[in-house]
Amino acid sequence: MRLTFKYPVYPTQKEERILEKWLAHLCDLQNSARHDRLVAYETEGAFVSLSDQQTLLRVARETYNDFREVPQDFQNHALRRNDKAFTAFRKRCKEGAAKKGYPRYKKRVRSLTWSLRKYTKVVGKKTKDAEKQTIRVRENPIIETEFRHNRLKVPKLGEVKIRMHRPLQGDPKEVTIVKKASGWYAHISCEIPDTPKVEPTAAVAVDVGTTHYLTTSEGETEDNPRWYRQAEGLLRKHSKDLSRKKKGSHRRKKQHHKLALHHERTTNRRKDFIGKLVYKLYHHQKNNVLVAEGLGVSNMIQNKHLSKSIADASWSTFFEWCASIAERDGLHFHQVDPKNTSQTCSACGQKSEKKLSLAIRTFDCQFCGHSMDRDHNAAINILLRAACAHRGERWVTNLTETRNLSVDR
Repeated sequence: MRLTFKYPVYPTQKEERILEKWLAHLCDLQNSARHDRLVAYETEGAFVSLSDQQTLLRVARETYNDFREVPQDFQNHALRRNDKAFTAFRKRCKEGAAKKGYPRYKKRVRSLTWSLRKYTKVVGKKTKDAEKQTIRVRENPIIETEFRHNRLKVPKLGEVKIRMHRPLQGDPKEVTIVKKASGWYAHISCEIPDTPKVEPTAAVAVDVGTTHYLTTSEGETEDNPRWYRQAEGLLRKHSKDLSRKKKGSHRRKKQHHKLALHHERTTNRRKDFIGKLVYKLYHHQKNNVLVAEGLGVSNMIQNKHLSKSIADASWSTFFEWCASIAERDGLHFHQVDPKNTSQTCSACGQKSEKKLSLAIRTFDCQFCGHSMDRDHNAAINILLRAACAHRGERWVTNLTETRNLSVDR
């Protein structure tokens, strides 16, 4: 599996100007590659492949000096990103998707990537009884020092200061330098061996919501911080200040940076909360199985009354982090069918005759008289559905069958 380590990078002013110049070049290159594909299809009806554009790139590097100034690996990765966008576009066209999503023109590119290649390393010394041994080793992008900052080797730029707050693990495959409002960052992707799955012994189910961020099957709730709602007042002020600045002025650039920094801080707070919450559900509560609903968040966000709250909660990110941490630590994460989990009694398994609106927060069963919190009831149903599907090796089942099999056992 792949594990990415993120470290802050501190280039000098000269190095930063060179990096920004390279980013502008990669943006022009990616837009040019997009335009070439568009023209070739409209005029000749032909598809331009990645290898064709890489051949043109080699010719351009032999002809123009500005192409030779930028490392070729950066340019190849920019062409790969463009090819990946067109491949996804053609796939959506074949599937008949409502929104095809043609690759758009890029105003700016904020990252540059290069691969770490292997080289031959000689191990040991030649003796009378044994020959020298050679092995293939991948180059290490980090130069360790005795000071606070180590050094990151960047092609055609040299050594750049990097703050490594934790050591690398596994075999580093590629490095990406990202420009954000708060500064420069290096994302080092490493290949680590897969962790074997543990035996599932302790399971917990969660039901996400907007009133509480989530409710577990044991009745515990986690408050919804509402990060965007908290930052909305200051965001409105920064946006108004930006609209008053003259276009193209230095004050407008400074205000635009201040607005971007405010957005990044809100995103960082959200990610920090989600990461700590997932770690708490798995490790602090000693659960090795986590079950959630397989929600279509992209469809739910179309609701004009709940779109801001759902986007602020970022359920998709929560599910992605649950899956990635489970894969990293050898744990289990499953998503089940969300149909009628909040409309069915967790005690008798009977579905409510009348559909409950979101305003009703307590589930009162009309058949057995069972009454409990709506989200807690849904979390128990999610856990029962997962338990039934696990025993029957089937992850799609109805709740009546789930309840009966659970009682029989």
